[in-house]
Amino acid sequence: MSNKNILAAALIFAGLAFSANASAQTYVGGTVGKSRWNMDCAGTTSCSTTDTAFKLLGGYDLAPNWALEASYFSLGKATASDGNIKGEFKASGVDFSGVVKTAPENGFVGFAKLGLAYVQGKSTGSVGNMSGSVSKNSAQPVFGLGFLYQVSNNVNVRAEYESRKVKVADIDDATSTVRNFSVGVQASF
Repeated sequence: MSNKNILAAALIFAGLAFSANASAQTYVGGTVGKSRWNMDCAGTTSCSTTDTAFKLLGGYDLAPNWALEASYFSLGKATASDGNIKGEFKASGVDFSGVVKTAPENGFVGFAKLGLAYVQGKSTGSVGNMSGSVSKNSAQPVFGLGFLYQVSNNVNVRAEYESRKVKVADIDDATSTVRNFSVGVQASF
């Protein structure tokens, strides 16, 4: 993760934290889970398409059932190798989504979200002692489904499933769908 990405994420969440003091409709949170890259591993001797994913998020409730949400995410990496040929693919970025929520029932709130992700995909390859990498930034759709469970007035457990496209190079078939399931905490102010 580059210093620019860390700084951008810190500024986003610091701004949300400061605005949280002025509004009872602001929330912040974080989740950790597992990502699964949709990759064809045919012809490889070793292939891993799952890794740890995480997300830092902040949002603003526009109405009881509607919110806007921004997040910084890392989807981990996928790797493949065949002999001395190795490849690694990583992705991270930010997304902005509209969120629709169900009415609370027994402490549970379901939600669906749809938005746009700005994704940086990076692929690194090596053959023996030679290696190289390329990265590709792209705007991609993001959607998700999940639920919140209220554990106190301002704290919820958050679980969600998300799907994003990732372009890892500037060629036609260098796009992968990455799906992730994560669990975390969300606090409202």
